[in-house]
Amino acid sequence: MAKEKKSKEKKFENVALLKAIGEKIRTKREELKLSQGEVADILELSYTQIYHYEIGRSEIPITNLLRLCEFFNVDIHYFIRDIKNKNQEKLSIVKYPESPELEKRIIAVKEIYKSEDEDLILGVNNCVDSMSVILKKRQEQRRNNGTVKKTRMGRANKK
Repeated sequence: MAKEKKSKEKKFENVALLKAIGEKIRTKREELKLSQGEVADILELSYTQIYHYEIGRSEIPITNLLRLCEFFNVDIHYFIRDIKNKNQEKLSIVKYPESPELEKRIIAVKEIYKSEDEDLILGVNNCVDSMSVILKKRQEQRRNNGTVKKTRMGRANKK
């Protein structure tokens, strides 16, 4: 009897966990303005799998959860950080910035690399390299504008 009660409690905890993860999947998918079918096609899963994950009806194999992390460009903590546990306040306190526009672009770049189209890949590489050079120059300018003076203690003070 006691074993059966524990099993039901565990199942109830799993349902809450699955629903919380499912909500995160749905939120990310909607931020990217993708349908469940589109996500399923890209990840080579069935539409019903994505649907069942989103409503918390199916357990998600870790391999599929990791694929979702890669697809949405999030750390696995994104899916579990706000889930409360009996023994912990939160599983993780790390907060990741969310930017649907950036995530869309990252997905697009991944698709370009998957296509193995050399011209497109070269174009992406050239753009990234150019932007990197500009960013480094700006960072250097900022460092030079805020001249730093070293003290005897080895600490740096701004003028």
